[in-house]
Amino acid sequence: MSLSASYLRPTLALFASLTFLAHAAFASSPEKPGGADFGPGVQELVIDDSRTDRPLSGHIWYPTPTPERSPQADKSRVWQMAPADPGAPMVDARFPLLIVSHGMYGNTFNQAWLGSALARRGYIVAMVNHPGTSSFLRDPDHARQLWERPKDLTRLISFLTGNSDWSDRIDPKRIYAAGHSLGGFTVMLAGGVRFDTTLYDEGCFGDVRIPVVCDILRGWSVAETPADRRAMSQILRDSRLQKIISLDLGGTPVLSRSSLSSVAIPVLVLGAGRADMLDQDLESRALAKALPTELVQHIELESAGHFDFMGVCKPEGYAILKEHEPGDEIVCLKGTDKREAQHRLILNEILSFLEN
Repeated sequence: MSLSASYLRPTLALFASLTFLAHAAFASSPEKPGGADFGPGVQELVIDDSRTDRPLSGHIWYPTPTPERSPQADKSRVWQMAPADPGAPMVDARFPLLIVSHGMYGNTFNQAWLGSALARRGYIVAMVNHPGTSSFLRDPDHARQLWERPKDLTRLISFLTGNSDWSDRIDPKRIYAAGHSLGGFTVMLAGGVRFDTTLYDEGCFGDVRIPVVCDILRGWSVAETPADRRAMSQILRDSRLQKIISLDLGGTPVLSRSSLSSVAIPVLVLGAGRADMLDQDLESRALAKALPTELVQHIELESAGHFDFMGVCKPEGYAILKEHEPGDEIVCLKGTDKREAQHRLILNEILSFLEN
């Protein structure tokens, strides 16, 4: 769930804490990537709905008519910013919508590289910071209400396809969701999978506890009260989703097996073959086995690590994090040219899945 090797240090997945989010900016490469027809535009996004108790904001990426535009705005010492043209006009056409859910204590910049790359190829990509479980929004009550994360995605879709300025640009028949780590868990719930309190009790309160997942869920006091157990067990499916993508998710052991076998839309399961954070037998492999065979595609990227689904580090990023945030440097392990190579593989698999 976007953790480093020592989960008990809560800063570990915060690659925003040191220069990423604090210096939030976007940079553009002057080179037009192969296969790209558009430029990548980006804007800040605030969800305007009735939920004043849980404000949502984030970013939206979209195709622009100027693929050659490349303003430079790189202020991070650790991270290479994703190519972007902030505030640029959008192409006058309808495009598929992909909503993206970040991992534990992550943020909307974690998968900015994916938003930028897909915008160049004709997708609108929207992301929100989940209250309670994002970098700077860590209220314990919001974290405990884990059922709200898939509802955040539903609110995001409803806002964008409702009375917003984006509704005329979105193809309502091509709405998809992707999530990394805890975000993968989130999009599975949005796809109709249920949290199983019995599996949770057996796996997190018995003699042998599920690694990683139990520490997180118990640490957030998830499903402790009868009311919370009912809320966590409810069906949170958004019927507008046509396909979902899991990016090295965490949380498979507490998902209802009957609901997994009943998923009715295609699912792409991408796993990290290096297994540097999560046990693939318990997570992505188990997820793929439990889903309907005819609807699941499972691809294990042999040399990919858990953090390869996040941004590219600068060459000096590993050393800076090791000095200033010991333990967090794991997010930049093999995080430069090797991560760029993994991004190309990930992008190709996602495009193939969405377009076939």
